[in-house]
Amino acid sequence: MLLLAVLALAAAAPPPGLPADLARRFDAIEWTPARVEALARRMPKVETHVHLDGALSPETLSELARRQGYAPLAGLSVEEVRRRTVVGEPRESLADVLAAFETFYPLLRDAGAMERAAYETVAAAARQGTRYLEVRFAPALQTAPGLDQAQVLDAVLRGLERSRRDFGVGSAVIVCLIRPPAFVSLETNSAMVDLALARRGRGVVAVDLAGDEAAAPLSTYAPLLARAKAGGLGVTAHAGEVPASADLEAALALGADRLGHATILARKPELLAEVVRRGIPIEVNVTSNLRTGALAAAKDHPVRDWYRAGVKIALSTDDPGVFAIDLPGEYLLLHRELGFTPAELAGVALEGVDSLFLPQPERQKMRQEFEAELAKLLAELARI
Repeated sequence: MLLLAVLALAAAAPPPGLPADLARRFDAIEWTPARVEALARRMPKVETHVHLDGALSPETLSELARRQGYAPLAGLSVEEVRRRTVVGEPRESLADVLAAFETFYPLLRDAGAMERAAYETVAAAARQGTRYLEVRFAPALQTAPGLDQAQVLDAVLRGLERSRRDFGVGSAVIVCLIRPPAFVSLETNSAMVDLALARRGRGVVAVDLAGDEAAAPLSTYAPLLARAKAGGLGVTAHAGEVPASADLEAALALGADRLGHATILARKPELLAEVVRRGIPIEVNVTSNLRTGALAAAKDHPVRDWYRAGVKIALSTDDPGVFAIDLPGEYLLLHRELGFTPAELAGVALEGVDSLFLPQPERQKMRQEFEAELAKLLAELARI
């Protein structure tokens, strides 16, 4: 009898991240596919893991190529540019996906292009119901003669400020360190940490470690990440995305505030328990994990089990331009392929707010606003 009572209480509990009063409103609605679609597209959302250099559409890349006279793409139609720059099917590895960036990356070594990338990324997010996003990129990768890291970062901050005025969408920057050292030296990565610290409080909120996890361990970069954390920046890292990696252990030892991808965490129950205990959010990117070959099918993604275990989920797109996806589509993927209920989708959206690199009072204020908007949206959906 006691076991039955415990199970009954668990079944009656609201989904993680969702207040009980909102959960009751969800239960009162008969959820049709059209209503779920409207919920995913219209409910307020945030995004914590979006690479600025992977966010541009083929249309924008085509126009930049024409303006810059970039021979590999300038003479191609938009559809031809799309075929060369969009990874629409799974690749064998993360390295194969990263290679796709080489097709267009020279276009981004331009201050105007980076300012436009920032502006257009926020514009696209605004159309998807996103109210706040943290964009990430490595300023060192966009440098060119006459264009240093600081100028690149400041161009992006200008684009974000313009988009904030035009669309009312909040934003911040996460500066990416890049591995392996043979690609971007430790000295250059150290300079990016210096720059991030110099712009803390002026648009930069955190640092990340990105690049090919199989090519260099996180432990190589731990001193740089620790310096950023000691200087008051948040720390996240692409970790646990490839087999045999020890990056999850290194990230937890470092005291990382969030984890990116972390798909092999599902094989390490003791680490998963630690993630739950510390309340460390995981930046989940389902389509990205499929395209990089980290997972064979969406149904294999551990996000369902993580959510039930109490892990905070920060759902994101990773590279929306390269993968030709949007954030509402990722929510619908959770619903259609992984069995998340509409109420659980809202719970994930609210946990995204809790995961932001914002002061607690600002997160709390945003959460209250999101909850009020959700209540209003549910009243509208009930009448459809």
